[in-house]
Amino acid sequence: MSSMEEGGGAVGEVSTDQTIINNNTNNDSVSIDMRCTDVPLSKGELANLQSLDKALDGGQLNLTANPLIRKVPSTLRRTEDFKKYFKPKVISIGPLHHDDPTLHESKELKLKLAAHFVKNSGVDKGSLYRNMKKEIDGLRKCYDPKELEQYSNDKEKLAWMFFVDGCAILQAIYMRYGTYDDFYAVYGQLFIKNDLLTFVYSDMLLLENQIPFRVLELLTSSSDGEQFMNAIKRFIDDTVITPAEDRFSNEARTKRCHSYPFRNVKELKKAGIWLKASQTSCLTDISLRRKIMFTANDRR
Repeated sequence: MSSMEEGGGAVGEVSTDQTIINNNTNNDSVSIDMRCTDVPLSKGELANLQSLDKALDGGQLNLTANPLIRKVPSTLRRTEDFKKYFKPKVISIGPLHHDDPTLHESKELKLKLAAHFVKNSGVDKGSLYRNMKKEIDGLRKCYDPKELEQYSNDKEKLAWMFFVDGCAILQAIYMRYGTYDDFYAVYGQLFIKNDLLTFVYSDMLLLENQIPFRVLELLTSSSDGEQFMNAIKRFIDDTVITPAEDRFSNEARTKRCHSYPFRNVKELKKAGIWLKASQTSCLTDISLRRKIMFTANDRR
């Protein structure tokens, strides 16, 4: 680069050329010995290296492993509209929402349902509970271990939870699919509104509100328990597998829709709310319509 003064020639020159010196004049390749063993590593560094092997093994899908009951991914929990698919509204089933303070009132309801199941099953309650506690280790394996950390040293609490929740499920569903005499006998003693039972049935289908099916099998293993298991199968069939309208005639549908009437229908009619029987027995087939009616005095 040269610098010029006005009216004159070059006053100085600075060379910017840089010479790259190649020390490898013999064109020999430079290599690094990868078998380096003379550098000591701490326990933490060894653990970091082992984590790579664990990550590689964990990435392989185990097709033979049984599916586990667990909470939904955190990415779905952030969406407010998705909560209705995994968070119960009335009753908690299983350990994932057992300590939810908004569902503590359901404990009394579950105890009442469980008591009626034990009474109707005709089996000693001590024997039913002992069978549950006997298989508690196997029942624990149905859940993600992270979800049961608080019960790691408390098998008694977990066994009692499975016992009460399982009995409550069987009794609630039997009230829907049992005989009319059984329904009204229990209905009158529990003082449960039919609309509350509808939410109970809906909560039983939520992703995070589940218990192992083995719990129900243990509670219905006696000869008298077959009627309760049949009710469970009908409940699953009607609400999950096949639409109820394909399996019942119009006469049967009407009978089912009117079998468990609301106690306050007259009060609703007085308030201007009219009810019409649904064409199906699906819990989701409930709709509301708003209609404005004018009286003779309003038209003046």
